[in-house]
Amino acid sequence: MKMYIPMAMVAFRAIIAPFTILIAYFAPELKYWIAILAYLAIISDIFDGILARKWGVATTKLRLYDCWADLLFWLCACYCIWLCFPKLVLMYKFWIIPLFILEPIPDLIYWLRFKKTGCSHAYSSKSFGIALVVMFSFLFLVEIAGIPFFIAIALGLISQTDRILIALLLPARICDIPSFYHAYLLRKGKNFRKYSLFHS
Repeated sequence: MKMYIPMAMVAFRAIIAPFTILIAYFAPELKYWIAILAYLAIISDIFDGILARKWGVATTKLRLYDCWADLLFWLCACYCIWLCFPKLVLMYKFWIIPLFILEPIPDLIYWLRFKKTGCSHAYSSKSFGIALVVMFSFLFLVEIAGIPFFIAIALGLISQTDRILIALLLPARICDIPSFYHAYLLRKGKNFRKYSLFHS
């Protein structure tokens, strides 16, 4: 049972992901629900990791499923920005497009090096997730982009760069790497302290 609860929370994010697109496409007047679903997603993302670690069931498979569910949800949610605010996306396309170009590169590097996808759960990725929730709050609740929009894009570019460097520096496929600096430490054979609150 202790394994199934965190797994169910991961599955929850994957299940609600397509509903964001359905709302944006068929009921844009209810787009505030996209922000609500984003809050539910980030809450489930936080607590599935906390419970899994507390109960000793934070397996590599669960970490991978967690990464895939996160990716699915946020890709669907970000597509909703295009559906609801196409002019905004077109206006800042040269900032947004690099985010999507960089997204698959870390996993491509993992696959070429280790024949498996990665699950770094870096601090930068978590910061990006929080920034996305804030940005969604402004966009889908009050229809304002503003500073949260640019902060989210900036943190997204930092996060993608960090993930790429982690994939390049790791000596083996290891999960829960706080940053590229920590990947560098592992490459040099040095250990570091992990804070359980921040890892899935």
